[in-house]
Parts: sequence; C-alpha cells; structure tokens
Amino acid sequence: MLSNKLASPSKQSPVINYCMNQQCRSQRRCGEIVCEKCARRYTGGVARRMLRTGTRNFHVVEIKLAPSSFADFWSWRVEARNVVDYRRRIGRWWRDLTLNVWLNQDSMVRGIVALGPVTPDEFLEVLSRRPTALRAITQSSLRDEIYAIVQPSQLAFPAVPSRRYQGLKLTIAARRKAPKTISPPEVKDVRYYLEPMPVLF
Repeated sequence: MLSNKLASPSKQSPVINYCMNQQCRSQRRCGEIVCEKCARRYTGGVARRMLRTGTRNFHVVEIKLAPSSFADFWSWRVEARNVVDYRRRIGRWWRDLTLNVWLNQDSMVRGIVALGPVTPDEFLEVLSRRPTALRAITQSSLRDEIYAIVQPSQLAFPAVPSRRYQGLKLTIAARRKAPKTISPPEVKDVRYYLEPMPVLF
C-alpha cells in the first residue's frame, strides 16, 4: 500500500477542480498532469516518439515496486538505468531498447517497453529482482495503452502535483551508438625528447 506521501487524484479534488475551471482548450492548454485532455495529448507525443525510433516488439510492462515514498521510486529509477546501461556495454542488442514507465497509485510501475531484438525472457531475467510481467501489444494500440497508464485516475501524485511527469516516470531511450570509452592519456618516452641547443653570447 502507498503511504500518505503518495496520494491519488481522488483525494485532491481541489486540484482537479482548479484544472477543470481553467477550461483547457486547444488554443490554451492548462498543462496540468491531472487534466484528462492534456493527458491524452501527452500520450500522443510519447507514442509518436517511440514509433520514430524504429524499435519494435512493443510490450506493456508491469513491475511491482511497492515504494513507501517517492524517494524509493527515484532510487529504483537509478538502479534500473544502471542495469540497462551495463547490459548495453556487454551486448549491443540492448542498445535498441526503449522504456517508458510511470508510477501508479496501486504501488505498481507500468509502462511500455520496445524490446527490439531483446527477447521477453531476457528482459524479465534482468529485472527479476522484483515481480515483473510483460504483455505484447500492437503498434496501433500503443497510444491507447499509454493513456490507460497515465490517465489522472491511475497516476500516483505527491501532495501537490507538479505540472510535469518527470518525477513520476522513468524514460530510457534507444542508444544507436556504442558507449564511448575513455582511453588513458598517451605517455611519451622522455628519451625521444630533443634537448635544447646551447646558446652562446
């Protein structure tokens, strides 16, 4: 169960009412993450970005995280990113992987993963520290699946919701190039240095 630090929108009706009173329209978006219209517009942008990467093999991913606070979720984000970065250093297949997940109010992290050449079994094995499930989806249903996850009635919100999703999500983009390695500086042999010529006055 979520602690009092993670609240659902149903407990924050003044915030939702504030957003509704703004009369969000196409000419003037309120930009609030508790706004249904802005959430639909946001999901369209996420879906287009995932489709532009060219990576396929889309799945809905569900991870039972059960954080006691947002700090736990933020710590898990660092852990998950480090795991994927490590896999990319030892296997090029992981460089095409794209992951977008959001923290839901039922203590679950849900989102979309484009596995590319990575198999579902390989992905589940890497994230085996916590219960994880995958469900294959099609490209045509991608936007609807994202909206089912990020609609205001599903997301977990802090006491005062922010206007952006950064604190509630984890995004790992595809990396087309191999990670750069820092080579040690070249050490020149001092025996090949030219000694200065003597100067006569």
